[in-house]
Amino acid sequence: MAKLISSIVLVCFASLAIGQSITITGKVLDDDTGEGVPFCNVYFKGTTTGVSTDIDGSYELSSENFTDTLVVSAIGYNEANRQITDQAIQVVNFRLKSADFMLDEVVVIAGENPANRIVENIIKNKEEHKLDNFDAYQCEEYSKIELDLENLNPKMLDNKLFKPFEFIFENVDSTSDEKPFLPAFITETISDIYYVKEEGKVKTIPQAQRISGVNDRTLMDLVGKVSTSHSIYDNWIYIMNKPFVSPFSNQGLAYYEYYILDSTLIQNQWSYKLKFKPKRKQDNTFYGDFWVVDSTFAIQRVNMRMTPDANLNLVSRVIIYEEFEWYNDKHWLPAKQQLVIDFTATPKAPGLIGRKTSSFKNYRIESEDIAKAFQKKSKIDYYVGDLEKDNDYWQNARHEKLSANETKIYAMVDSIKNVPVYKTYVDILFTLTTGFKVLGPVEIGPYFSMYNNNIVEGHRFKLGAWTSNSFSKKIRFGGYLAYGVKDETFKYGADVQVNLKKYPRTIMGAAIRNDLDVNSESTEEIGEGNLFSGFYRRPIVQKLMKIQEGKLFYERYWRKGWSSRLTLLHRHMDPYGGLEQNGAGFNYQFLPNPESLSVIDTTVTSSELIFKTRFAFGEKFLDGAFFRTSLGTKYPIVEFQYTAGMKGILNSDYSYHKVALGVSHYFYLNPIGWTAYQVKFGKIMGTLPFLLLETHPGNETYFYSKHNFNGMNRYEFVSDTYASLFVEHHFDGFILNKVPLIRKLKWRTVATFKSVIGSMTSANQRANQFNQYTPSTNLDNYTGFRSPSKTPYMETGIGIENIFKIIRIDALWRLNYLDNPEVQKFSFRAGLEFYF
Repeated sequence: MAKLISSIVLVCFASLAIGQSITITGKVLDDDTGEGVPFCNVYFKGTTTGVSTDIDGSYELSSENFTDTLVVSAIGYNEANRQITDQAIQVVNFRLKSADFMLDEVVVIAGENPANRIVENIIKNKEEHKLDNFDAYQCEEYSKIELDLENLNPKMLDNKLFKPFEFIFENVDSTSDEKPFLPAFITETISDIYYVKEEGKVKTIPQAQRISGVNDRTLMDLVGKVSTSHSIYDNWIYIMNKPFVSPFSNQGLAYYEYYILDSTLIQNQWSYKLKFKPKRKQDNTFYGDFWVVDSTFAIQRVNMRMTPDANLNLVSRVIIYEEFEWYNDKHWLPAKQQLVIDFTATPKAPGLIGRKTSSFKNYRIESEDIAKAFQKKSKIDYYVGDLEKDNDYWQNARHEKLSANETKIYAMVDSIKNVPVYKTYVDILFTLTTGFKVLGPVEIGPYFSMYNNNIVEGHRFKLGAWTSNSFSKKIRFGGYLAYGVKDETFKYGADVQVNLKKYPRTIMGAAIRNDLDVNSESTEEIGEGNLFSGFYRRPIVQKLMKIQEGKLFYERYWRKGWSSRLTLLHRHMDPYGGLEQNGAGFNYQFLPNPESLSVIDTTVTSSELIFKTRFAFGEKFLDGAFFRTSLGTKYPIVEFQYTAGMKGILNSDYSYHKVALGVSHYFYLNPIGWTAYQVKFGKIMGTLPFLLLETHPGNETYFYSKHNFNGMNRYEFVSDTYASLFVEHHFDGFILNKVPLIRKLKWRTVATFKSVIGSMTSANQRANQFNQYTPSTNLDNYTGFRSPSKTPYMETGIGIENIFKIIRIDALWRLNYLDNPEVQKFSFRAGLEFYF
């Protein structure tokens, strides 16, 4: 009976269609990017009646021969269909989902692949199509970045925690292909872009900016990573700082297979559509298609996705879409770019999706006045609030009007911010990522230093509190109180910071501290210890000292990558500190006059004036009220420090001078990974206790430290003239991706080498003679120090990182100075670190 009724309905529908014509218009969009899908097939099911979409994905289909179902198909997408009626005029839109990618076996056929000839010509001519090939250009850029919580299941509304977000699902049309999502952050920016080849750089001058949503440091850091720009013609495209082989790379033919799919006229130029896919699994590559002009071999449009097996953490999908416009009948210039990144911990869990859309207009190419404008324009620091514009401005300034869905997003962001439970979720995220819990005008934390353990204090508990931005964005007060159960003694610290100027960013502050420490370096040189600093130490004496410290500082960030800091620092160090009865500390003894052994100093009091300057060309920051988060720079970072010891100031006992120069940088060695290095040179002038000389940083725990010598003990090596080198190479998946089964784990290999050479003047050797190392010296299990002067101290290691995404395990070899009975020739270290 059911079949009979269905047949009658179909017959009736067909009879209505006889002699009747309908016209259907609409647009076919990529479900991931929202962009039109060009040249796909739109037809009535069961017939040969149909049309192809235009370059923008639009279509118009008129016919008397129609059925009740409209079908859309395109290479690389799942087929979609929609029911239609017999109305004379209808609008039917489609959103096509990307088909699952399968890396089929590559079949090699005798003869040259004609697609390869096209790709070879693209590579040969690509330098002519890059924007930086012009002598000068200027344009306006509109960019929008959006972060949304996606993969939300309507069943989540059964959970009381998500009841307040019910309106999100109510705002999504049940007949729409849109998936519900929770908008978290949106920013729009309009900028003027200037480029002059002789200057060799681009100047981006923001004209307006609008920000809505969560002001969280972690999300802001993601925004910085998503906003990284690239050229489709580059050999390597960097996604979350990981290199991917461009399909138009000079080595593209070694990584991809190319196929010709179609050809047609675009802008009166004959063009080819090519498909590409990777040759091997788990290479960092893409798959997709592109259109290219057959005469100049300029790219007109490209749509590509990250291969599913790529070795990239927490990212399940990357989509890059770009289109170019024909400018003055001469050049194909970037018109629109879109980057979509899905961040997902597990396939079924809610994830975060980042979208960046950029569009360009008002190009001016090689005009003589661009160079003059370039010189006048300055990339000044700016405060976001100074660039805020009203709604009328944005309605006129946007390159494209907001869609109905995008308009809803802004309304949803504003609505969500007022939901109490949403504020609770934001507070939890802030606590997890920063270590602080916000309680109105106060922040409590950081949680990673609330508990520790050492031989003097036993169980150590610490509570810190700082004023939050709701208290003031001009001044910040803070402090902490710590208590040791074993020594029954309180320790404390306090600080204040004042923001003097927004831009150039200028701050000043003061701090005091009365505490125990394992380092002789001041807080100007190292940060605070973390949760693991007292745990799982090797069974050797822990060298602690009591520190009393006070300082005043002034800091300013200049333009073009310069920053400077001036500090007045006073310290009192007591290596005994009443600790000797606990088996901690060490037998520190300094001879102010080596000719008289009767006068021995057992504490150190110093006052210093410290000047530091830093140069990081091209470095970008995310600015908070009191902190800056660096987004890094592709250029080396240079740091210089001069320290003057001021005898007689606040009972200081020493006069001296210190100079230090450091350079740090990282660079890519594609495809075999990336290398980070740090070199440092220093000279100390004056006769000083070894605690004021350069005590090369050792590590006595089982946790790996990037900035310490992991095979060296603390205070084992000391110098007054020195040079050090730290090198770390991350192979990423270059090695283990080629090992069957292992490659599914996405483990990565890493290699390290660290070395230091140094010496000490005879005057400093005599003054510190009671603490120098000799093979026969072994006082209270403390072997004393020496300088790595005969040969450089060296250690090396190889490890595996990305174990469960965050764990790293290194096998380490200490290569020399093996006569110290307290050191390990070979050891393992474990650490926590995360790279995308």
